[in-house]
Amino acid sequence: MNRLLPTLLLTAAGLLGSSYHATAQAPTKLWDKTLGGSITDRSQAIQPTSDGGYIVGGYSNSPLSGDKSQGGRGDFDYWVLKLDASGSKQWDKTFGGINADNLRTVLQTADGGYLLGGTSSSPIGGDKTESPQSSDYWLVKLDASGTKVWDRTYGGSAVDELTTLQPTSDGGFLLGGYSNSPISGAKTQANLGSNDYWVVKIDATGTKLWDKTFGGSSADYLYSLQQTTDGGYVLGGYSSSPISGDKTQASWGNNDYWVLKLDASGTKQWDRTVGSFDSDVLYKVAQTTDGGYILGGHSNSGLFGDKTQNSQGGVDYWVVKLNASGTVLWDKTLGGWGSEFFADVQQTSDGGFLIGGVSDSNATGDKTRVSQGDGDCWLIKLSASGVTQWDKSLGGNRVDDLAMLRQTADGGYILACGTASDASSDKTQASQGGQDFWVIKLAADPLSTKTATARPALTAYPNPTRDQFTLRGPLGTPYQLLNQLGQVVRAGQLSAQPLDVQALPAGLYLLRDQTSGHTTKLIKE
Repeated sequence: MNRLLPTLLLTAAGLLGSSYHATAQAPTKLWDKTLGGSITDRSQAIQPTSDGGYIVGGYSNSPLSGDKSQGGRGDFDYWVLKLDASGSKQWDKTFGGINADNLRTVLQTADGGYLLGGTSSSPIGGDKTESPQSSDYWLVKLDASGTKVWDRTYGGSAVDELTTLQPTSDGGFLLGGYSNSPISGAKTQANLGSNDYWVVKIDATGTKLWDKTFGGSSADYLYSLQQTTDGGYVLGGYSSSPISGDKTQASWGNNDYWVLKLDASGTKQWDRTVGSFDSDVLYKVAQTTDGGYILGGHSNSGLFGDKTQNSQGGVDYWVVKLNASGTVLWDKTLGGWGSEFFADVQQTSDGGFLIGGVSDSNATGDKTRVSQGDGDCWLIKLSASGVTQWDKSLGGNRVDDLAMLRQTADGGYILACGTASDASSDKTQASQGGQDFWVIKLAADPLSTKTATARPALTAYPNPTRDQFTLRGPLGTPYQLLNQLGQVVRAGQLSAQPLDVQALPAGLYLLRDQTSGHTTKLIKE
């Protein structure tokens, strides 16, 4: 983009419909923790847990050292840590075989344990009990104390990379990633191009129920999925395929966002291609409270196709809002004059969105703080309509990159970042090795904190409960019940009938009053 004087830049941004309209103060940092061993530890995922703490996971090749209490099994291993509410380590566990085992995600399960998901090329040995096909999806189920209960391997004869894992309403899970395997092993459908989306449905014990392959004639990479309120699923990633196979819309550029909607049995209902003239890479899709979808990724494309705003720098965050049928409602390009690489987006309790990734830009464009090192974790908060409310950079003297973010029950946020920084700037603890996990807790938005002091419109009792909540408040008040992933698991209007939660997994939930935006914490035992 033409680097004009700041005044002209702001004028041009206004003409292009810039999303920069900061109206609120960013939340403050409450604490940060650096966790690692003596070599390389890469953070990938974090989730709040039902006891108010956190489970954080990634992969490591560190020996017994620093925060790592168990030696390595092979090349890289899964490494998970349980933290309490203040970020102090309660325990850590290492799982792996003799080759590379790279963890991508971790979930707390209904029984209070945990499910780890990633990719493994290890044969039987160490913690791996099933033979590989090549490079495969690998799940490890833990109990509440971190002891392994079982592990499962799913794959075909070529390369299968797991990128995402989500719980389903029947107590099972849906696994997703990409594959270039033919029909072989656990893969029952032929590949369509060089890489395809591959999803696997399993029950609570890891038994495979079905698998589906989706793709076009070129390369398609799945990075995100979620069960939708109708019992089906939404899948999101990026594609370089033309119209072919399961892809019904032409490509815009080198890579485009590609979204598929499936029914409960995994049959495709529709697909949408969203993009511009260059490379648009989608990493996250999530259903929103209005029944539509939010897409998040990054783009180096200019104004063209579905992209209504010009690029800010080399690569920018690109967020797209769809309605329930997949039609684009709005899109936002967010960044500075350098490069911003997207990692995660979550709808927040006020109906807006928090977006995060890594940025090497100084205070330019949408970024209000200079870079602290070679790259910082960069967050930007949007309203429900996509208007920028605040942004926040967090970093030390080297590279710090966000992997995952989640809103917490107190209205604040927990971040899982990777770091190569020493104790400097926002980083209060020394590095352990070459790369470490960096966990950051932020307070609630100042505006949200003020709002929360008012009396909630809805209350519920008994709280905790095992089977049902009685809701109190104005009759007819629309409400939603959200799980710890921000997914809507119940919705309705307040009546004399109790809210039945018997079929839901035990854990922490938020009851949201859709009229006032107030939330109330509920506990299902």
